[in-house]
Amino acid sequence: MTLLVTALCSSCQKAGFTYDNVVDNQQTDYILTDTLSLTMKTIQYDSVPTSGSGILLTGVKADPYFGTSTINSFFQLQAPSSTDIPVNGSGFDSLRLLMRPTGYIAGDSTIPQSLQVYRVTQSIQFAKTFYYLYNNSNFTTENTPLGTFTGIIRPKTDKSISIKMSDALGSQLFTMVRDKSPDIFPTSSFLNFFPGLKITPGPGSASVMAFQAIDTALTMRLYYHINELIPTARYIDFKMNGSELQFNQVLSNRTGSPLEKLQGPVKELPSAATGNMTFTQSLTGVATRIDIPFLKNMQQLGQFFKIMKVVLTVYPASGTYANSSQIPANLALCQVDKTNTVTDTISYGNLSIDNQYNENTYYSYDITNYCNTQLSADLAGTRGLLLTTPGGAGRNTLNRLITNDQQVAKKKIKVQVYYLLYK
Repeated sequence: MTLLVTALCSSCQKAGFTYDNVVDNQQTDYILTDTLSLTMKTIQYDSVPTSGSGILLTGVKADPYFGTSTINSFFQLQAPSSTDIPVNGSGFDSLRLLMRPTGYIAGDSTIPQSLQVYRVTQSIQFAKTFYYLYNNSNFTTENTPLGTFTGIIRPKTDKSISIKMSDALGSQLFTMVRDKSPDIFPTSSFLNFFPGLKITPGPGSASVMAFQAIDTALTMRLYYHINELIPTARYIDFKMNGSELQFNQVLSNRTGSPLEKLQGPVKELPSAATGNMTFTQSLTGVATRIDIPFLKNMQQLGQFFKIMKVVLTVYPASGTYANSSQIPANLALCQVDKTNTVTDTISYGNLSIDNQYNENTYYSYDITNYCNTQLSADLAGTRGLLLTTPGGAGRNTLNRLITNDQQVAKKKIKVQVYYLLYK
């Protein structure tokens, strides 16, 4: 596509963009264009790492834009410290799983939460040549839960919740610890006998909560007593083991949502197919790809052309969030190749929050270096842009971003290109 410069015009239109001239006294045009065309897609990745984050997520959350997410969590337990328990005069009392909320919830905390705890029957481990477990990883479990919980959880104020576990398992573990069974000590033997636990949402769950996944906060506690002159209550802790192997599994059902077709072999949906919007939610593997197809054409404006600054501004679509706590606090802008593989991170951007009206909340990114590099890039070096939340903390919540493309009148994505054109 050929672009012709009309030197006599103070305002021009070109294929893919328009601009207004501001002419200085040095025979140089300093030009701003803010209508450079962008193409946008929603991308679905096959999997994203969720292990080793230090956060256990579980629950169910229905979202009109993303569908329903069901989140389970897997983790190992370690053998307790060796304890001398007298054979005579001691007895098992109860077995409980103790979990400590982080304060995060996606949903309504006034609705009772239901949890179920299952015994894992496979060794929780990385696949060969891999160093993570993913949101689609899975390990088999027994069919019957070891414990259940239903009740109100106040994530901001409750210090811990306690889930009553199977008395049969508790009695068995008590006897094994008391008798110093080789299936209990050391931890490697215990993991063969008891590979781990899976936490799942129970019937009626309608929110997702986060719990600390560290050995001091996630514990299966065995209570027992010793009949001395005064009966003494004691306990033994089976603490979480292998923090790098704890992971959150995410099952997505997008039926009835704008992303309903984003499944199976379909890995991309253009914004035109999803209501002129794109979607970003890292925990479910969804991201936004942005391309600037007419960027190179700008070089045809003149021989002495130079990009000085380019700013990308991303607005959350109006009506898709109630307040800033529901959108990502950090949103990374990355470079991706034609297969949507991230090759570099450009910036984590600046988030400006309008807490009063939610009308002027936006993320901004300086993409000057990216644009200048792409002006001379060959086919192999051509890169698109990807909006995603950073790994780790970015995958510990269901926070998401919905962005309007350029076809929407208000709160649409914007790119501003400042450049010089020497006469």
